[in-house]
Amino acid sequence: MSITPERLKEIVSELGTRPQHEKVRALVYELLVDGLEAKSTELDFEHRVPEVHGRIDALLGRTLFEFKTDLRREQRDAENKLPDYLAQREKETNSHFIGVATDGATFTPYELRDNKLYKFESFITPQPEKANELLLWLSSVVAVNSDLQPNSEVVKRELGRASLAWNIARQELVSIWSQVNQHPDVLLKRDLWGQLLRRVYGDTISDDNLFFQHTYLTVIAKTMAAKVLGVVVSEPEELLSGRRFTEAGIGGVVESDFFDWLLVTSKGVDLTRRIALQAERFRLEDVQTDVLKGLYESLIDPEQRHLLGEYYTPDWLAYKICNDAIDNPLEQRVLDPACGSGTFVFHAVRRLLMASQEAGISTHNAIEHACQQICGIDVHPVAVQIARVTFLLAIGPTRLKQRPSVLNVPIYIGDSLQWNTRGFLAERDVLIEVPKTNETLEFPFEVTHDPNIFDAVINRMLDFSQQDANAEGLIASLGRDQHLTEDALKTLGLTYDTLHRLNRDGRDHIWGFVARNLVRPIWLSQTSQKVDVLIGNPPWLSYRFMDSELQKRFREECQAFGIWEGGKVATHQDMSSYFYLRSIELYLKVTGKIAFVMPYAAMTRHQFEGFRKGLYGASRTTNSRLLYMTVQFTDAWILADNVQPLFPVPACVLFGNPSDNRPVLPASVSVASGILPRRDASFKEAMSALKWDKSSWPAQYDDTIHSPYQDKFKNGATIVPRMLCVVDMAEEGSLGQNPGAPVVQSRRTNQEKEPWKSLPSLRGNLEKDFIRPLYLGESIAPYRVLNSVLAVIPWDEMNNTLLDAENAQKTGYVHLSRWLGNAERLWADQGRDALTFIQQIDYFGKLSSQFPIAPLRVVYSASGTLPAAAVVSDSRGIIEHQLYCLKIENEQEGLYLLAILNSETARARAENLQSRGQWGARHFDKVILSLPIPIFDASNKLHKTLAKAAIHAEKVANGVRLKEGINFITARQAIRAALREDGISLTIDGMVSELLSSKTENH
Repeated sequence: MSITPERLKEIVSELGTRPQHEKVRALVYELLVDGLEAKSTELDFEHRVPEVHGRIDALLGRTLFEFKTDLRREQRDAENKLPDYLAQREKETNSHFIGVATDGATFTPYELRDNKLYKFESFITPQPEKANELLLWLSSVVAVNSDLQPNSEVVKRELGRASLAWNIARQELVSIWSQVNQHPDVLLKRDLWGQLLRRVYGDTISDDNLFFQHTYLTVIAKTMAAKVLGVVVSEPEELLSGRRFTEAGIGGVVESDFFDWLLVTSKGVDLTRRIALQAERFRLEDVQTDVLKGLYESLIDPEQRHLLGEYYTPDWLAYKICNDAIDNPLEQRVLDPACGSGTFVFHAVRRLLMASQEAGISTHNAIEHACQQICGIDVHPVAVQIARVTFLLAIGPTRLKQRPSVLNVPIYIGDSLQWNTRGFLAERDVLIEVPKTNETLEFPFEVTHDPNIFDAVINRMLDFSQQDANAEGLIASLGRDQHLTEDALKTLGLTYDTLHRLNRDGRDHIWGFVARNLVRPIWLSQTSQKVDVLIGNPPWLSYRFMDSELQKRFREECQAFGIWEGGKVATHQDMSSYFYLRSIELYLKVTGKIAFVMPYAAMTRHQFEGFRKGLYGASRTTNSRLLYMTVQFTDAWILADNVQPLFPVPACVLFGNPSDNRPVLPASVSVASGILPRRDASFKEAMSALKWDKSSWPAQYDDTIHSPYQDKFKNGATIVPRMLCVVDMAEEGSLGQNPGAPVVQSRRTNQEKEPWKSLPSLRGNLEKDFIRPLYLGESIAPYRVLNSVLAVIPWDEMNNTLLDAENAQKTGYVHLSRWLGNAERLWADQGRDALTFIQQIDYFGKLSSQFPIAPLRVVYSASGTLPAAAVVSDSRGIIEHQLYCLKIENEQEGLYLLAILNSETARARAENLQSRGQWGARHFDKVILSLPIPIFDASNKLHKTLAKAAIHAEKVANGVRLKEGINFITARQAIRAALREDGISLTIDGMVSELLSSKTENH
């Protein structure tokens, strides 16, 4: 029987009372049998463990339960028993077990690792109003159901960021990595993986945590591939290498890659087996969407995805784009050059198969045709692995039983931009860098243009290398069998020498995989292989998030296309527009069409002005050849912030095609509006929820008008990571604090991120002169300063300089030296940048430039949907980077600015200039100073009247009674309500409207 929501709520309510050992056991039994549909016969109570003279309270599958009356008192007893129980079960079954201690109010999971008991962070304290969460949690722990529905939510629940499966795997991966990270083959795979990501995305994202996430995801994807194809895999090595797939005549799905480093140790083999057991529980016969996309989004930290420029397309939108762009699916060849997890590929394959069925084409031939007509490329190895599985899911297990004898899935790891090549556009050699050396493996165009030739060449190279043969025999063999030119053979001989040396060093295992994939974009860009339709969602990676090397290359490439705007908008230019044009240049037939999801800014912002012109390449030269390109945008769909939930920023879809005519923007575009039931809504749900209207192409925002104050306000200091800088006073003992050097400790909040979140707090004495108030974004409300925090600021007043640990010691500040020494060591160990700790907190001089500190400063918050500005009169206080600051000498000028910056009029007029987020306009930064705010003039009557009104507004704001510890957002709301009730905000709005309108007209 299934459990009703009412009964589930009753059970969770009763468990929360800690109803004694026996009742907890009875209620958990009901949850497992009635809630999760476990078989009663499989649930073993009071399982005797004579070897340790005990009884396991309950045992189900590979999970055992220890029931207690009150864990607050009995947790130590539970933790004393669980190691013996777990060890004995694992010894008896040769399987890994999870232990759960519970008193009903709390469920805490444990495992044995290196014969020690480890407690997971993913414990649960169930709440009646969220009773179903306990069932979901238990499902992930006991893995009862082996026939799970494969939708995005279930996959995320069972395997995603919050699941026990991932938390167990993550901790195990860290442990295994610490044992093998000096192994040369493992190091090479890690370095090649990072190098591949850096080539397009910069070097800020290739950290170990991401590598572990990609490893875990790859095991899951390969397991699902085996299940879809019905390939029987008995050992982890067979799963990760793809040997059974090759034997079954299936290529391009699973192969040895960067992530089989786990096989170096027996622990890694065991972990692979356990992850696979979790992943193979899904029913994959009736998949209708790209289900693994949700898992990827769940696991990869949102900040990482932002750094990667990754904004994944919901299925309903990909389906709609494919329907519009692919109007002849049986004839059109389709490529997604940034395929990610394969969403567009999935719907393109489904569209072709449906058309094949309607045309009476056999399933055998339809699958073969799909593998010839639809392909994808992505630089992310794990995304490619997932996309390959997605391609198979699009075909479906039933159809795959009628597959051709040889099936090759056309999804490739590669650089779609072909930045790893050199030579003419149509004839490009491929260069593969060897990490941590100046060496490259070079493959001439003669072998890269044809995958069959290249595969034969690389296989021959690897065969000769394994025989420890010299290059002479290889050259003779290739010259005879492949009829290559003398120059090509010479180049391949040199490449072989490098490869052979790597083999002797134990580092050649991965090269065949890397080389085969990286040459595929060259093949796809040949005239004979160009496609009819380009679809997809390119990376939206902003220039400001690229490393310096990538910035230089990106700027040069954009300049060559004539789309580099530079100047003040340089930091806002992103990869999407260049990717759009480069994809057309390399892969699209002159008669083809493109449909890409793009940031909405591509239609309106100055940084995309050159892109919108449709004329490109005035200065693009390749080996002295001058290239031009013209693109006609044929249609656009606007998906602005009135379509939710969708992307973190507004988007559009831009359709276009190469053209010989002078391009013009479309006269009308389609504008969507509406609230979706969920981000992953079905196509039917989305079309019911959204309204589509016709409108003209939106006008470009005019950013030429701005205030002279724009350059005067400065961004505050980047005091991060906060746990190294921001402090609380430690609790006083009976003797009180040391007045000259009080004890301080790191101020901890739930906003911290890894790795800082998991690090222990710093604590120690500190000379009081180095403890200063720090004003954060949350310290400022309209017309009122809220609470500041304390921070360690190593500014030496006598010498007007920032001190590091060494100089603090030299100048006699022993406590500061100790604190900074600890902070510098943690930063060197955990920080991602090459900056020193002092360079980090003084990034771009934004800390040191605050000295000497002015007695009066106007500050306003950089983020939020509503403005907040106040005057700070604190000659010791530091302004943090979430605030913008202006030093003033004239109090009236400060009041004048407060009136403008806090006004609804200024907010409304700046709204169309703000970046857009899931909930509309967000982040002011300097956008509000783009308004024509004139410099304060004491002789101007309107200016003086605004300053006088601000005095009254300050009195109203300071008169609002705020509870101790009130959230800053609530405080701001209360103050704004008081200002509205008083009527002063409306008065100020009218005056600001008059001020800005007259200034605009004069401009």
